[in-house]
Amino acid sequence: MAILAVEHVRPMRGGAQGHLLRATDGHYYVVKFHNNPQHARVLANEWLGARLARALGLPVPEPALVDVPPQLVDGSPGLILRIAGALVPCASGLQFGSRLPTADPHAPIYDYLPEPGLDLVANLGDFIGMLVFDKWTCNCNGRQVVFCRKAVRQPLRVYMIDQGFCFNAGEWNFPDSPLRGVFSRNRVYAGVTGWEAFEPWLSRVESLDPARIFAAGEEIPPAWCQPAWDDLQPLLERLVRRRARVRELLWQVKTSARAPFENWRDQESEQPGAQAAGA
Repeated sequence: MAILAVEHVRPMRGGAQGHLLRATDGHYYVVKFHNNPQHARVLANEWLGARLARALGLPVPEPALVDVPPQLVDGSPGLILRIAGALVPCASGLQFGSRLPTADPHAPIYDYLPEPGLDLVANLGDFIGMLVFDKWTCNCNGRQVVFCRKAVRQPLRVYMIDQGFCFNAGEWNFPDSPLRGVFSRNRVYAGVTGWEAFEPWLSRVESLDPARIFAAGEEIPPAWCQPAWDDLQPLLERLVRRRARVRELLWQVKTSARAPFENWRDQESEQPGAQAAGA
């Protein structure tokens, strides 16, 4: 069920030019609009990506269908997009919302931490699970995250954001390459010493019920799948088949020139074919 947006707070950074809105449930949402300058399917990717990542137990803000009424767009001069040098009003109707992971819309939220600051992140190990997700979904962007505290005096945590370039953005294909989806700093993968470091997320992908994947797709508004709604079903079917390829894709990350898993030494006896016949 959609929630109603009632207040425009401010624009957000990023290529999709999202905006922070307050909704009738009292929460704040980073909202992306289907007339964004990237692609309408960015919204479908955000929804499907958030649903699947949360099914794996990853730290993704809660997604929502946000109904943006025309009156709010008309009455909010800042609720605009910059497209090809022109200012365009944000679309009204159903949009994608990602709940702000802190209750205070003015609380500090960081998209970068210096290397020593990463040691302060309570759930730093979740970066490993994020990589499992990003290889499965072929995230063609670097992994985007934010760091914040849910409330004052609570620990700093990392949250996955921006699933819009999963499935290669609007193309809905899977041009795999070893370093796509990999976070910019190897420090977050220090805990990878072997296949066991990817658990429980890897096993959850491999055993994820296809019905959950298709159910998440069925929730997506058809307008977000332009130009062809019929392209969604083949995408979901490929996701089901790709569950068996994730180990292979992770191995390609390990053996890439960047070699981000600095503490995983053995390169011969642990190849995916030997580790899991089902992969």
